Amino acid sequence: MTIETDLDQEAAQRRAMLVQTLVDAGDLTDPTWRGAFEKVARHKCVPYFYDHTGRKITGDDPETREQWLSAVHEDRPLVTHRTDGAATSSSSQPSIMATMLEALQINDGMRVLELGAGTGYNAALLTHRLGDDNVVTIDVSPDITGPARERLAATGHHPLVVTGDGSFGWPDKAPYDRIMATCQLRSIPPALVRQLAEGGFILAPLGNALARIHRTGERTAEGTFLPGGAFFMPLRRGVGDGQPTRRPVLPDAVGRPTRLPAAAIANNDFRFLLSIAVPDLTWQYDLDDDRKPTGARVWTPDGAIASLKADGTVTEAGPRHLWAALEEEYDTFLHTGEPGPDRYGVTINAETQRVWLDAPDGQGWDLTP
Repeated sequence: MTIETDLDQEAAQRRAMLVQTLVDAGDLTDPTWRGAFEKVARHKCVPYFYDHTGRKITGDDPETREQWLSAVHEDRPLVTHRTDGAATSSSSQPSIMATMLEALQINDGMRVLELGAGTGYNAALLTHRLGDDNVVTIDVSPDITGPARERLAATGHHPLVVTGDGSFGWPDKAPYDRIMATCQLRSIPPALVRQLAEGGFILAPLGNALARIHRTGERTAEGTFLPGGAFFMPLRRGVGDGQPTRRPVLPDAVGRPTRLPAAAIANNDFRFLLSIAVPDLTWQYDLDDDRKPTGARVWTPDGAIASLKADGTVTEAGPRHLWAALEEEYDTFLHTGEPGPDRYGVTINAETQRVWLDAPDGQGWDLTP
C-alpha cells in the first residue's frame, strides 16, 4: 500500500503544470510520453541540487525547501553532483529530455541502453514506458549509480543500473533497439555500434546537437542531426573526468582586428560547427545589459587561448592560433549559408568517423575519440 504525503500531492500539482508547459511549448507531443512525465516524480529523483554558487538546495532544509520544490518542477537543468567543486552530473532540462525520448521512436518491447544514469529520472521515464527488464542505464561512479538505484526504486522502477565506462556499453544485455546518451560525445564509441540490434539506432549529443545514427553493419553506421542545439556535460570515462580545463595565462600582445564578431559566438548554429570542427572549447564571456556578448576568452586543453575585447580586437597565445581557427570556420559557416545542425550528417566505419555538410561526399570534418 502506497501512502501519499502532502509533499507528494503538492509535487503532483506542480508536475502537472510542468507537463502542461512542455505541451504548450510543443516539446511534449506524444500522449504516451506525456503520461510518463505526469506519473514519474522528478522530486524523488532530485532530492537536492547545487545552485550557481555551489550551495546545496534541498527539500530537507526548511530554508531551501520552497526553492528546491519550485526548481525541480521548472523546465531547467539542475546540477546534482560535484567533484572537487566542479559540476560533473546534472538532471537535464525536461524539455530536451522530452525531445530525446520522442526522437527515440519507441515501440513496446524494445530494449534501451542509456549512457548517463545521473539522478535516474530519465531511466525512470524509460522504465515507466518499457518495463524494468528492457532498460539498462550506466554511469561511471558508484557515487552516482548508488543513489540513482535507490531513487529509481522510490519511484517504483527497477531497471538494471550499472557502474562503468559507458563508452563500452553493456554487452551482457545487448543487442539494443535503441542506445541513448544523455552526455556529450566527441565521437561514437565503436562498442555502441556493435551492440545495436538490426534496425536499431543511437541517439546522442554529438558536439552541440542531437544525432540519430542508424546501424548499417557490424562496424558501420550513418545518420543525421536533428534541428536545434543540445548542450550536455561530456561523457566521463573515469571518476576523475569532467574537471574543467584551467584557463591559461591571458595573452598580453597587441590586439589585431578580427572578422569574427562577438555576436557570432552566441549563434547556436555556428557554435555547433565549432563543437565539431574545433572541439573542447571552454568559453568565458563579457555581457552587456541585454546579456549579449561584447567580448570573450576561449581556450583549449592544449593551452591555446584567445581573448576578444570589446573594441573588436583579438589576441592569441599558446601552441596554436586558436582564434584564427575559429575565423576559418566562421568563413565556412557564412559561405555555406549559415547551416543549422539538420543540414549535417555523420558516417562511421571501422577506421574513421566523419561529419559532413549536405551530403556524405560533401565538405566534412573527421571526429577524434
